[in-house]
Amino acid sequence: MVNQEAGMTEQALTRVALYTFAQHTNRRVAEFRWQPGQAVSLTVLDPEWGALAQDFYDNGVPVGSGRVPPEAGPEFMRALLQRFRMSYYKFVDESG
Repeated sequence: MVNQEAGMTEQALTRVALYTFAQHTNRRVAEFRWQPGQAVSLTVLDPEWGALAQDFYDNGVPVGSGRVPPEAGPEFMRALLQRFRMSYYKFVDESG
């Protein structure tokens, strides 16, 4: 028997965290949450290092020549996980 729900669950990004690796630490600085039927929410844990997350939340995630706004829900969450050329930051899927 095939569990059809598993495929949907794997793709539903409900929590993405932003970590910084600056100053030789691995610190969680912000968290995005999304649930179907709700808006994406952002919690900034460190105002200095979480400014990148706030910028993406306010202005959208850069993708190609455009930006994906948080109103796009799951598309926004997926856009956060694209490969960025960033030395000090990493977005991590922490969906449970």
